[in-house]
Amino acid sequence: MGGSTILSDDILVQKARGGDRTAFDALVLRYQLQAVLVARSVLQNVELAKDASQNAFAKAYFGLKSFRADSSFKTWLFRILVNEARDVRRREQARGLFHFWTQMDAEGNRAEDILEIIPSRDRSPEETVEAEETRKRIGQAVRKLPEREREVFVLRYFQDLSLSEVGEIMGIAVGTVKAHLAHGLERLKSMLRVQSHLASERWQSEIERG
Repeated sequence: MGGSTILSDDILVQKARGGDRTAFDALVLRYQLQAVLVARSVLQNVELAKDASQNAFAKAYFGLKSFRADSSFKTWLFRILVNEARDVRRREQARGLFHFWTQMDAEGNRAEDILEIIPSRDRSPEETVEAEETRKRIGQAVRKLPEREREVFVLRYFQDLSLSEVGEIMGIAVGTVKAHLAHGLERLKSMLRVQSHLASERWQSEIERG
């Protein structure tokens, strides 16, 4: 007995372009949690991030005809998403409510529930407790990074996108992506004062590798 076939993004996009709404629903299901995480890196509020994500998926659905497949669907979607999140942020700032939203999120939502960055492995109970505490501290520290550094970190390390993909989504050069990552890494080291084997050594090697 074989399991159900997992269709690629390309096939789902082709089907959705042909009018198959269930195909696009499958893409939404595939990326909705990641989309909220990316939007939250811009907005610093879960509810605003959810709204931005829904709007971005709607724009992607009605804009499928313009998707030329010269990049991955994920990269194209996240580009729409980041722009939408920035629009939401500008609107909330104009209304004088952005600080209110970010403060509410800081008080009402735990960063570690969304920012998962310590890879899973077999651990003793003591190691599990230590890793959980470290994960919380890193998640909280990442949220304190300056805006652009936080955004590129989320895209590069939490979404596992290449430097060029991050640059395309953010609308910046690869060299600028590397600079933001390097500066963010140094800030995290300073904030966390943790040993490099927990996270920073892996990030540093990836930055240097490109």
